[in-house]
Amino acid sequence: MYLSRLMLNLRSRQVRTDLADRYEMHRTLLNAFPESLPHDERVLYRIEQGTLEPIIRVLVQSQVEPDWDSVPRLRNRYLLDDPEVRQIDVQVTNNERLRFRLQANPTVKRDGKRHALYADDVLLAWLQRKGDQHGFSVGPLDTQIAKLGKKHGKRRQQVWHAVQFDGVLTVTDVTSFAEAIQTGIGSAKAFGFGLLSIPYANI
Repeated sequence: MYLSRLMLNLRSRQVRTDLADRYEMHRTLLNAFPESLPHDERVLYRIEQGTLEPIIRVLVQSQVEPDWDSVPRLRNRYLLDDPEVRQIDVQVTNNERLRFRLQANPTVKRDGKRHALYADDVLLAWLQRKGDQHGFSVGPLDTQIAKLGKKHGKRRQQVWHAVQFDGVLTVTDVTSFAEAIQTGIGSAKAFGFGLLSIPYANI
């Protein structure tokens, strides 16, 4: 897999447009990839804001190597620096404890619709269920929950409630865990949610 880091220029009007609309950000990032991707490809990304200074970066994970030079929008002061790209490989063992970060759109499906989850204990339970499905476990003392508010798409017609989980997980099933790293966790993966990062992914 490949992991890219893009440092965004907040003075760019196109950057501000993409940050305000996850659908537009999705379109911008996919321009770095072939129109026809492998059936099992899942391009995941996460938008992060610096804690000590007003810097916005986007992490993009893919199986296909991206060609950022081919993205027209990125040529016009969209980035503060050249994209950083490196190849990554998931190598973990059962019972290994790893630091992690996950921005997700935690929901529950009722009456055919997805409903956002809000309470901390409910959010932790959601993450624990996902862990059971995807080969890892987390505990309340090892997990920090930050509610990032509403994120919008298609000119505010779509709304997602963003939650960031940070902490330490324990790998319980290497195969399922590796698949979760590759394909993401939860819903709205095309719109900046679901990328599960562990230490190898820190670039």
